[in-house]
Amino acid sequence: MKPLLVIFNPRSIPEFYKAIEKINGISKLWIKYFPQDEAYNKAREFFLQSDYTHFMILPDDLIVTQEDVDAIVNYDKSYDSISGWCNNTGRDDTNIDTNISAFLPPDPPRTATYEGYRWFKIAQFESLLSKVKNSNAIIPVLHQGFALSRLSRRLIEQVPFRTDAGCCVDSCLSLDLMKFRVGFTQYVDIRIRMKHLKIPRSELLVGKEKAIMSFEN
Repeated sequence: MKPLLVIFNPRSIPEFYKAIEKINGISKLWIKYFPQDEAYNKAREFFLQSDYTHFMILPDDLIVTQEDVDAIVNYDKSYDSISGWCNNTGRDDTNIDTNISAFLPPDPPRTATYEGYRWFKIAQFESLLSKVKNSNAIIPVLHQGFALSRLSRRLIEQVPFRTDAGCCVDSCLSLDLMKFRVGFTQYVDIRIRMKHLKIPRSELLVGKEKAIMSFEN
């Protein structure tokens, strides 16, 4: 397996930079200050022109550890889409909901309400985790809002990224995986929990800083 860690970085968040400095042993592609649709398309193009086997998504408002990255990297190749999970920052209280749903996102996503996603509660995951054995900690879901995620080359080749009115790549991907019936299932390991930062939209640097794509081997 040869994964590429793709870091989507439209902001400048010191806590994130401090965490990512500690992540070693994996190639990194930085996508800085691009609009969301352009960011994902540029990353996909780079990936498909390379010999990397797996596309790993890391948004810059997510705090991950080396242990998180290693766990996602080391899953069996049979998983075309596997991720951890995090708290959802869509509410004022960011300790209620997860970023995971057993339901498809509203279609089109731009019309969605927060409640329309029907997110799992953090308390549900905590309760489930206290009961399951390791072998049952990986669950299939219909939607996950891009915590640290690993996607196979096969999936990236067959299902292009897209946005809805310039946003919601994660929701569009979940919809397309079901819509095209391409045989891909999304899985989440409930043992891998990450911290999702609540960052105001005013912190976005898209259109304010020069867009840059850079590679670290």
